Amino acid sequence: MDDGTLERRAMGAEQLVAAKITEFGAHLTAGDRAAAERARTEALAALEVHLDLTDQLISQTFA
Repeated sequence: MDDGTLERRAMGAEQLVAAKITEFGAHLTAGDRAAAERARTEALAALEVHLDLTDQLISQTFA
């Protein structure tokens, strides 16, 4: 039974991607290269999670 958990996790990961991209831009503007690189790495990791969850949702929907 689908309780919406997967959808909520995917949406949360998508929101984290957006937040990390914003953080990346803020660090670039502030001139903090190390922090910008960390935010970029975290954004990429969150994007990977989001894509994995989206794949799971697609598989679940069409199963």
